[in-house]
Amino acid sequence: MSSTPSTSDTSSETSTSPASNAICKVCGLSAHGLHFGVLACRACAAFFRRTVVMERQKKYKCRGGEDRCAVSSTDRYQCRLCRFNKCVELGMTPENVQFNRDSIPTSRKRKDDEPMVPAHELKSLSYPESSLMGKPRTIMDISALAAKIKEILNEKTGGVDAVTKKMNTLEVAEYGLKKWRNLQRSEEKLENLTKLPVRQMFAIFEKQMVVVSEWLIQQPHFRLLGEIERWLYFKAMWNMWRRFERFEMSVKMFGTRTVEQRKFAISNEQMITVGFHIDFAEITDIPNESVQEMFKNSMQKFFEQVAKPLLELRPSSVEMAYMLTTMSWQVAGKQVQGKVVEIGEQVCDELANNLHSYYLKEEMRSNYAGRLVRLMSVVNAVIKIHQERRKTMELARIFEIFKVEFSEPDIFDC
Repeated sequence: MSSTPSTSDTSSETSTSPASNAICKVCGLSAHGLHFGVLACRACAAFFRRTVVMERQKKYKCRGGEDRCAVSSTDRYQCRLCRFNKCVELGMTPENVQFNRDSIPTSRKRKDDEPMVPAHELKSLSYPESSLMGKPRTIMDISALAAKIKEILNEKTGGVDAVTKKMNTLEVAEYGLKKWRNLQRSEEKLENLTKLPVRQMFAIFEKQMVVVSEWLIQQPHFRLLGEIERWLYFKAMWNMWRRFERFEMSVKMFGTRTVEQRKFAISNEQMITVGFHIDFAEITDIPNESVQEMFKNSMQKFFEQVAKPLLELRPSSVEMAYMLTTMSWQVAGKQVQGKVVEIGEQVCDELANNLHSYYLKEEMRSNYAGRLVRLMSVVNAVIKIHQERRKTMELARIFEIFKVEFSEPDIFDC
């Protein structure tokens, strides 16, 4: 469970906010954070990342012919080779580029030329420095949502249900899962969506983020983490958790139609089927069909590699709680490291013991090793597909497919 922590010095940007008057070491314009280990603006960071990912440095030629062109706020676009070489000389590391994210520290002060709008007010605003290609940009302000989630995660609202105090680790996870699923509408009461505007999709995500945070806070091991660790943990796993849970719920509700008709319970109130599409028009100028094509492969894999095996296995709510909890600690541990890894190992040991007791006492199943292997292979498939989607999103960021940026840039990473 080893990986580079998302807040380490080797990541694309550290969590330390620069001073408001910090200067980009590459071009001299205002810096926005540590990108690949160097204080830089987002434009220079994007240029460096795009160059390395696309291996363009091999094609660059010095315009001046002497490899010593000036690189400044006015001349940075004149010679790409000298600009790239300056990035390297300053310490930007190509090895850290491939799939790192240049997250904007949420604690930094935004300048007047970086307007923010609420997420529900999508409109084009001038955002010159962050857009290397000169496209209009919008910052979607989700700080209120982030604050709401943090309040739940830090036990400032709601809190722990008293009934869980006498439960073991796996029982608590199942309790939280059932609490959410008790709100699930029956098939005949679900709204059948044929088109989903991206604004409405974000609204669904917001509700599901609350669900995941409320599920997490019931678990005593999660409450051993500090506030920063809880937030990083949540961001690492919530999207994967809700997608996996929704696929399993779809199989439970629709059976084989989940695969045959692509029938999917996207929320506890809505479902989608063949012919459905998301309308991305509000956040991109790229044709909708092209954006859909970006994610088509991963969705097919979810139906083939996740929904199909779930149809055969038909996991119980206890088994699903086991898979969701194990996956969450595994994924968060890789990204956050430190205490999360240490506690995660303890959680996995307890879950294994709890599941063993469940199989023996409730299922009367003493030989369950083969089934457990198959269940965990589904979890591994979910994680792998999720990682592939993250890479797709990274490419979308590199080529500025979307004309919006979130105030919490890594919360919708796939």
